[in-house]
Amino acid sequence: MQPMPMVRGSYFGPVEWLVIIFMGLLGALLNVYLPIKAMAQALNIPGPAAGMALLGGFIFVLWVCLGRRLTGKKWAGVITSVLIACICLFLRPWYGITSPSWFSIYGIVSLFILGLCVELFRGRREAIGGGLGNFLCLGTTWLAIGLHTHTWPRAEFVPALLVASFISGMVGAIIAGGIAGLLERISLE
Repeated sequence: MQPMPMVRGSYFGPVEWLVIIFMGLLGALLNVYLPIKAMAQALNIPGPAAGMALLGGFIFVLWVCLGRRLTGKKWAGVITSVLIACICLFLRPWYGITSPSWFSIYGIVSLFILGLCVELFRGRREAIGGGLGNFLCLGTTWLAIGLHTHTWPRAEFVPALLVASFISGMVGAIIAGGIAGLLERISLE
């Protein structure tokens, strides 16, 4: 009789899972319940996804970076970003689009890409990863919406929105670094 193989514990401990889940919930709830579209429209910035371009750093990148920084483990950013997408999709379809029925997969893919950028550029280049992640998340979302609904952003707004998405993502990563540093100093006292 062969002995049973030892079962290894989870890569993330219980506290780390709580951090990831909490960051995922915060990002998803902000995305779903903040009047992001209305804010963009009030500024006369047409969509689709103009709110992601302007506020993606706050509603996505900040929480993904915090999930990775506070756990201190690789892949926590990817898991946090996918969790944000899944919670958002549990509450409503991606951008309200229900046809094709699998359209919401684009939400998971776009946020996976964002999380991957945060992971790949962790450390000193985290702001670049946050900017690139938000930029690619927006681009993926635009492509998905455009290909399936034939709704494209107006050409004259595309360059400004792409630049805004990169800057927003960078700011989100920088704020996450500041919050993580502050929490670290508080815990050392």
